[in-house]
Amino acid sequence: MSYTIGGQRFATRRDVRAHASAVLNRTGLGEVMQGEDELFTRELLAQHPRVAQKHGVGVAAITVAVMPEWGTRNFLVLREDGSVDNWSIKKCITNLRPDAAPTGRSNHVHSR
Repeated sequence: MSYTIGGQRFATRRDVRAHASAVLNRTGLGEVMQGEDELFTRELLAQHPRVAQKHGVGVAAITVAVMPEWGTRNFLVLREDGSVDNWSIKKCITNLRPDAAPTGRSNHVHSR
């Protein structure tokens, strides 16, 4: 099984989690995600079991903040209406589905 998120392929959920943690920890507090990290985090957020609630009226950006209640770094979704919500990497990964298994059929066209 493998998992593709943000155009990147991961062999295991543990690999997805390790990459998500690396992105979380290398991003500056309050820094808006861009490039590959933005694509990865948006697609990871799309796996959240309450994605509609997390997206709200639409996602303007994703950033990182320290949550005062826990003292930990977390991803935040910044919505288009100005509201903000945190989201759990763990919940997204728990809900993650593997890539579709190959059908065994080749898409290669043979010529005679």
